Amino acid sequence: MRKQTWQNRQMADEEVLEVIRRAARDRIHGATEIEEGLIKALLTLRASWTATQLSVGARLLAGGQPTMAPLARLAQSLGTSDLDDLQSLLETRLSALRDAPEILVANALPWIERAVRVVSISRSSAVAAAVEAAWSNGWNGTAVVLDGSSAGRGMDQTERLKRHGQAVSHPDASAPRWLDLPDTMVAVGADAVAPSRFVNCIGTLMLLELAAARNVPAIVIADGGKDVSDEILDRIIETMPLHHDNSGREWSLFEVVPMGLVTARISD
Repeated sequence: MRKQTWQNRQMADEEVLEVIRRAARDRIHGATEIEEGLIKALLTLRASWTATQLSVGARLLAGGQPTMAPLARLAQSLGTSDLDDLQSLLETRLSALRDAPEILVANALPWIERAVRVVSISRSSAVAAAVEAAWSNGWNGTAVVLDGSSAGRGMDQTERLKRHGQAVSHPDASAPRWLDLPDTMVAVGADAVAPSRFVNCIGTLMLLELAAARNVPAIVIADGGKDVSDEILDRIIETMPLHHDNSGREWSLFEVVPMGLVTARISD
């Protein structure tokens, strides 16, 4: 009987750690989608939580998603919170995540609806939601999605958007062509936002510098869960993952962008 109880405990621990591992390894979804999915899974497994197991999970999550501010914050909570306090914190955050997209979209719509086309880069669930809502409102514009490097998943974003309206995928080098057209705007997402800087996929800095040189309006769409202090952003920068190719070259998949390059920050 004692052996069976121990085995059940081991299985419960592994189930909790597995949902955290999946979130830590996710390279397809954005921070908001990963965070919401992980919180839902953890709350479903509430009866199986232990402080030791969650501490291990915190290290897995922090190591696997070092650039995504909401997941870094969640990892810290997993490793330090009382279990009942953690449950309350997760329930509150889940409620906020459910409300955030609607508020973000409402705040972004006036910017998008004034333009004929929106140029974005890589994958951003916040940008996608705003553009899709604009189409639902009768906007007849085009979404142009730049790749954001081979790991940026710009083509994935385009395929999602094509189900709702006119969307095209292009390499980053085509940005000047689109920005030179009239009635164009830029919309990007962010993984972490500090008072004067934010982190997003590589290529974002170039896109926003080109837009600023042409006086093209640009917005960054990111909910308040992405906000961090300058100190925390510095730590995120130190741990940004590198891409390695077969020739031995390496470069970061993310970069730091001055907030001064955007016309407005859209939040909830």
